[in-house]
Amino acid sequence: MAAKQVMVFPFTVPMDGGGQMRDAAQGVYARSLARTLAERLSASTDVSATAATLTADGLEGRSRDHGWVVASHPWTLEEACAVGLPEGTEYLLHGAAELTDRVRLRLILVDQKSRRTALDHVVLRPRSELFAALEEAALSVAQALGMELPAAQWPTQDVEAYVAYLRGRDLSAAHEVGVRVVDPAKSFDPYLEAAQRDPGFADAQDRLLSLALDFALGGAGPPTAARAGCEKLLQLDPTAVKAHAALAEMDLAEGNACAAVERLHKALRIRTDWWPAFERLGTALVRLERYDEAIPWFEKALAEKPEDGDALTGLGVALAETGRLEEAVETWGRALRSGEGGAHLHQNLTRALRRLGRRAEARRHAAIARRLLGRGGVFGYLQDAWERLTGALGE
Repeated sequence: MAAKQVMVFPFTVPMDGGGQMRDAAQGVYARSLARTLAERLSASTDVSATAATLTADGLEGRSRDHGWVVASHPWTLEEACAVGLPEGTEYLLHGAAELTDRVRLRLILVDQKSRRTALDHVVLRPRSELFAALEEAALSVAQALGMELPAAQWPTQDVEAYVAYLRGRDLSAAHEVGVRVVDPAKSFDPYLEAAQRDPGFADAQDRLLSLALDFALGGAGPPTAARAGCEKLLQLDPTAVKAHAALAEMDLAEGNACAAVERLHKALRIRTDWWPAFERLGTALVRLERYDEAIPWFEKALAEKPEDGDALTGLGVALAETGRLEEAVETWGRALRSGEGGAHLHQNLTRALRRLGRRAEARRHAAIARRLLGRGGVFGYLQDAWERLTGALGE
């Protein structure tokens, strides 16, 4: 049986007499709690719940506004059924949320097909019982859908750490969809607070590092803020090997392979068996043209993950640069079979096969590389013909 499709909308929040949210943080929690419920419901294979990203252009006549809309009151049944939803969506979950010294969730589940309210349930608990409140909410929705939810382990038992984490998730989501954030450099603060409150809260650390890499490599925010976020995490937890790895990735992106090597060695001194660092250290050493040193690290990475395309590609480069062409060709062949297929890989094979005198194979990989680079058509045909002619003359 196909999973039931549920769209979870940000919840409504209390407004004052002037139409403003009484507490700006409530809009954050309205979105974050809805997102959390969608993820909790999707723990069941019988439910596919998606958190809706509500965006609007031209709010209040301002043509460049772009952001989430959090309504001031729950929709009527007619309004809920009139909302445009992705094809296949069967249910719409909305309602109201409040997270102050208490947790209050009003859950309204609308059966789109039958145009009826399948659930109207209120969860009311003290703030200290946030996790129990979320469990009650998820289980009530699942029951209305006729489904069962598997037991779940929350990533922390510290309520205040989780509340800070929710604020971080909201900022991460804003960056993902390009919504303007007033001070991007402060985007890491909620995750840092969560990590400080609960040093074992691994998901808070992982999401901080993911956002940092997004800043540094994707341009979502200032790279200096990304570095600062990672450094602050290391001050809280000097054993955070992933923070060292994230900083090494930033170093590589900036062309500072020496700093990356030093960072990765620090990570491996903390955890000698942390295999994700093996391939990156090999890559950093290749950038420094220290090919003999790189080979053992790629081999260690492949011992843990034999089909790692990056490790296979890097190992092939190191082997070729040390004169072990046959092994390089075999290694790049494994990379192709593992799913790697970029133009650079075919170009590497072309050069190595030519040096080995295997011209027909070299021409085949050269043609593939040209197609991947968009140089096919007449030009590609003429290039293939020229290579066949010069190859035949040389054989």
